[in-house]
Amino acid sequence: MIFRITIIMLSGLLFWWGCRSQENPNRERIVPVSVLTVHPDSISTFVEITGNLEAGRDALVLSQTSERLMKIEKPVGSHVQADEVIARLDNRLLEQAMRQAEAALQQARARYENVKSDYDRYQRLYQSKAISDQQWQKMKSGLQEAEAGLQQMEAAYAQAKERYENSFIKAPFSGIVGSFYFEVGQMIPMGQPVAKIINPGLMKAKLYVPDIYFGRIKLGQLVHATFPVIANRTFTGRIIRIDPAIDPMSRTQLAEVSFENRDRALTSGMYGLFKIKLAEKKHTIVVPDNAILTRTEVKINSQTGETFSVKKNFVFVVQADSAKMVQVEKGLAYGNRVEITRGLRVGDRVVVVGQFSLKDGEKVTIGNE
Repeated sequence: MIFRITIIMLSGLLFWWGCRSQENPNRERIVPVSVLTVHPDSISTFVEITGNLEAGRDALVLSQTSERLMKIEKPVGSHVQADEVIARLDNRLLEQAMRQAEAALQQARARYENVKSDYDRYQRLYQSKAISDQQWQKMKSGLQEAEAGLQQMEAAYAQAKERYENSFIKAPFSGIVGSFYFEVGQMIPMGQPVAKIINPGLMKAKLYVPDIYFGRIKLGQLVHATFPVIANRTFTGRIIRIDPAIDPMSRTQLAEVSFENRDRALTSGMYGLFKIKLAEKKHTIVVPDNAILTRTEVKINSQTGETFSVKKNFVFVVQADSAKMVQVEKGLAYGNRVEITRGLRVGDRVVVVGQFSLKDGEKVTIGNE
């Protein structure tokens, strides 16, 4: 008895499931989606390049003489004015030589003044025929010798003074002492860099732009930069120099960018991301890139018989309560945003969530309206 009841119940369950299974194929599928309503927008494209900052203006201060470094007047980090002494070489012997040359010059000048005074007196005597030609010629020769001696002493003093003044290392312009390359007591050969002066109010970056962007980088173009060590801040500079040639090894073109640094937030050596704007479109249609579906169609050339593939782009647009597949053409693209140049109009509702499971003409329910 129990067995018969079980069979009857099982048969009833199978009958109910069969009826339900026959009903499901006829039920229309409704796909939940989210949409984006198209409105006029703008889009820009950039080339992104990483690089390091350096001082916009810097200079190596070279030693003009060979002497030991005696004293550093302005240590690294000091603010200096143009022509201010930042270091001093051992100039004791140079100062002594300059003083000796100065004394010799004073003697030569005094001798010249005496001879010149005699010359003027002899000239009057000669004009009145009070002295002979021989005496006059001798006086003229004496004046020439005194003039030559004075010029020689002037040159010797100027040279000694220049050597002495060269023992003072001076800043070529106002800025900050960036570094010293010698320590006190070390011998500095002539022509070697002693220190580096930088102007912190101006920074620059040398960017190596891939050659595929050749001709699209222009002088004066804006460059936006961000630095990991400075959060939530973007700095704007301009391209001030472009190398006309492309490096054959790296296939890049050098562009130099200048940044004003009035608040001293930037410093040499900072690593950053630099974005150069390549193009911009305003009052256009922009959608997320994941809203676009790409399909590849294989076609046959009627003349050659060869096959080739064609990629087409589509989006789903909600019309009433159904999703319609619309072919579109893409324009500018940057990040996850793509410009649509054909296929969409302002006001269209583009599916941005749920599009991958949709079929053309399927019913949808919008979850974000």
